[in-house]
Amino acid sequence: VNSRSGPQQGHLLITQFRRLLNPIQVWDLGNGGPEKVLKSFSVLSRFQILVCGGDGTVSWIISALEKMELKRWPPIGILPLGTGNDLARIHGWGGGYNNESLLYMLRQLSEAYVSMLDLWELDITSMTKKGKQKKEIKAFLNYLGVGVDAQAALQVHLLRESKPKLFFSRLINKCHYAIAGGEEALKSSCANLSRQITLVADGIEVPLPPDSQGIIFLNIDSYSGGVPMWSKGLKPRKKRVRRYSESDFLHSSLTRNDSTEDLTELESTRELTACDLPSSCQDGLLDVVSIRGTFHLGQIRVGLSNAQLICQCREATVTLKKKIAVQIDGEPWRQNPSTLRIVRKPERATMLNRSAEDSGGVEMEVTKLLNWANEREVIDRNQYATMMEEFSRRTEHKKRQKRKTNGFSFIG
Repeated sequence: VNSRSGPQQGHLLITQFRRLLNPIQVWDLGNGGPEKVLKSFSVLSRFQILVCGGDGTVSWIISALEKMELKRWPPIGILPLGTGNDLARIHGWGGGYNNESLLYMLRQLSEAYVSMLDLWELDITSMTKKGKQKKEIKAFLNYLGVGVDAQAALQVHLLRESKPKLFFSRLINKCHYAIAGGEEALKSSCANLSRQITLVADGIEVPLPPDSQGIIFLNIDSYSGGVPMWSKGLKPRKKRVRRYSESDFLHSSLTRNDSTEDLTELESTRELTACDLPSSCQDGLLDVVSIRGTFHLGQIRVGLSNAQLICQCREATVTLKKKIAVQIDGEPWRQNPSTLRIVRKPERATMLNRSAEDSGGVEMEVTKLLNWANEREVIDRNQYATMMEEFSRRTEHKKRQKRKTNGFSFIG
């Protein structure tokens, strides 16, 4: 439990959980990091983790688990106490804790099913004033923003650092973000972003819209408090491509610029920017979108506009030609001219999804069956991981189709 998350909710939850559970099972992150308690429970063949906090707290726990190099990750459930709570939203735990019964929450946790979560790494390469190359590595779970969204987040971050007492509830926190967005809309400090950065996705340079003031790389389709940027976004207009016949090649009608290599690259670009696949946090793909400014971002939040879809890629490189604001999962900073390389980590986190009430507990029973088969050595660890990932993928697809049928798209 992160006792510093939420308006005094953390301290109250610690007291209540210690009454319901063995006190040794409840750890206050305000008294120290999670490494010690995770190590003590790692001797068990199977255990689950309930993280009570925001997305930053979940990231903290996942980072600690990565360092432990466990053979099998414990599944992670979330009781959301933060401001955005985007990870909790996409896994069915809602956008915030509203004093529901903890016994009910624990029962939901026991009935949850497992899914995978891609983990991403940001490698930053820049030059120091002395001309030496400097490298830095950061990790993110939800999204990475370059430009106007990061600039607004940076203003709020600086205000929070100087006047922390102004941030005492989720509603007030969101009001601060709205005010910062309004100020940035007047300044338009990222108006020429398409000239200030270049984007290379899967080895192909992708042009940015001329009116772009920010690009966002999404691992999950829930941004800044539940905004479905990808599923509600607008696809790029498809450019007409000249089709060549066999006679064109026989009569050498192709110019030097119309070589077969150029055609192959053009087809690859079209495939990269098709934006046909649904967003998924376990497909190894980043969803890249563009926004036109903070006013446009505000319109997207309330459903009056849509983000511009750019591409889906397995890795990306962003070259910053000047100092620009960057953020990962709500952590903003001003980045000097540099190269940002985004790649997926080899491991994935194991998350717990809340089962739908009308599912009949099928997902939970399949998860229990796979655990049983692995523990009895009916299947080995690699088979277990493969089957669990495939089950997770199919369950996600089923949930997505159900949302389409019901006409439901907003998260949490």
